[in-house]
Amino acid sequence: MATKTASTVVLHAGEHLFKVVNHSLVKGSNTCLTSAAFRVGGHDWAICYYPNGSSRIVDDQFTSIFLELINTAGDSEVTAYCSFCLQDPAPSATGEKHKFGYTRKFEVGKHGVSWGRRKFVSKADLVASGYLQDDCLLIKCAITVIASKLVQDAEDNENRIIIPPSVLSKDLGNLLEHGLEADLTVRIGWFKSFKVHGCVLAARSPVFRALLCGPMMESRQNSIRLNDVDARVFEVLLYYMYNDCLPEFMEETTEDAIDMTQHLLVAADRYAMERLKLMCQNKLSKALEAGSLGFTLNLAEEFHCQQLKNYCLNYIARGTKRIRSTIKTNKFKRLKQDHQGVAYDILDKVIDKL
Repeated sequence: MATKTASTVVLHAGEHLFKVVNHSLVKGSNTCLTSAAFRVGGHDWAICYYPNGSSRIVDDQFTSIFLELINTAGDSEVTAYCSFCLQDPAPSATGEKHKFGYTRKFEVGKHGVSWGRRKFVSKADLVASGYLQDDCLLIKCAITVIASKLVQDAEDNENRIIIPPSVLSKDLGNLLEHGLEADLTVRIGWFKSFKVHGCVLAARSPVFRALLCGPMMESRQNSIRLNDVDARVFEVLLYYMYNDCLPEFMEETTEDAIDMTQHLLVAADRYAMERLKLMCQNKLSKALEAGSLGFTLNLAEEFHCQQLKNYCLNYIARGTKRIRSTIKTNKFKRLKQDHQGVAYDILDKVIDKL
């Protein structure tokens, strides 16, 4: 059957100003102030602001802010560019400070219906900004919804079978979060433990599969101890196993996120989780700079990350200035000691560029 199709992309833009009055009176961490619902692109949205930080922050020295998709108007996912900033409260002012934004996909049935930043503005910077006047704060949220529509001929539309979006990862994530029917305890060292589902770990990692189908299961023990991984790293590893994605804080290129990515790559290699290992390589390649190149190359060489190694070699060979700044770092000097062959790989790459 011959069909005709056409596609259209439409941008729907909107802004919302959220005013917080008597800002200093809000006490307690994880106290959330929610804006009234507002509509952009046929969808309902709301701002969730934490003056003393959300519960995911160790201290309460930062404010937190998130954008929540309330109503998807029947769509399984919504793609939008979203940004937050502090707005100068003066009537004639148009100044903005601490602005950040990303293009984000809000997916129904996954942990993706909210987005934002746990460390939005520190309390010290908030006071110094001059934007907290008369104990009032004005926050601006801008949204541009990117809508794409495929139009087919009528006969083809009538014969389509509509399949609802998958909610598998959300269901698994709920199992992990609430510990429902957990049949296995994973102990990290002597002080940290996690309630998990052995079948999920076995399905996601051949190393765990071999471990759980071995003598441990035959003796009917319901706990295992791991001494070769940090508890925080294992927590992120579990999040990936159950949700098939990384936690929100790892979407940014902060020092904490990059440090976690490096440790997570090691864990992914140890437990033979190749897709996660590639995700870590991709993230490290995007955060590459002269200061981190030596360490990243060392990591790539030690854990057989050929794609990441190739990216690093191409990066360093792009110019003589970049080569000089890289080889002077202490991390690169350590690389030459640990993996002398990499120096020759770099030389070959540079020669190829000449």
